[in-house]
Amino acid sequence: AHDAPSMKAVLKDLAGQLGFDWFAYLSVRGTEIETLSNYPQCWQHAYISSRYAAIDPVVREAKKSECCFAWSEGAFPQLSADQTKVLGEAREYGIASGTTISVCAGFGRRVLFTLASSNSSDDCLVRCPLFAGSIASHIDVRIRSRSQGLTDDGSVRLTSKEKVCLIWAENGKSYDDIAELTGCKARTVEFHLTNVRRKLDAVNVTQAVAKAIRRGLI
Repeated sequence: AHDAPSMKAVLKDLAGQLGFDWFAYLSVRGTEIETLSNYPQCWQHAYISSRYAAIDPVVREAKKSECCFAWSEGAFPQLSADQTKVLGEAREYGIASGTTISVCAGFGRRVLFTLASSNSSDDCLVRCPLFAGSIASHIDVRIRSRSQGLTDDGSVRLTSKEKVCLIWAENGKSYDDIAELTGCKARTVEFHLTNVRRKLDAVNVTQAVAKAIRRGLI
């Protein structure tokens, strides 16, 4: 699959093979959310516009730990009125139960891949957590690699340490923050980011981040 429509077709087929009706991919970092799903468009619009990800009990459960779990409305104890509303509206669109795979993608980002059904669904993925995690990670890599636009022509090579520093800079971290996160000195972080700026012909770190993203380097 090389674009969003073909990815949706492949993932819909995968969901069907595993006994589900729907799939939903969410990449969550802070308030930033990226999605790809075959849920009904009206539900997708309502979910995003109403910021349901902030109160969705499935998302809440996924953030607690890196695991794969089955869910339904009756599986969540002590739901608030808002959380009950989210699950009730989802059920009206035929999303009554499912399995969610939660994967920590690093740098404060978490990937949630959900397979859902209008009826009770098989917990086949829960019984095979390594397989489930591999599915979610592979899907995440494919989707992100296709959404980054331009790809690098091979003329620029960043070291692993340069990439780590640049990704943390993309997340708004200062030199001191990055030094603490990576276990090195602030001068070392400055050295790596200076090299990145030189390689990408960028006047500052902000431009370096933008260029690296356009080239698919991070």
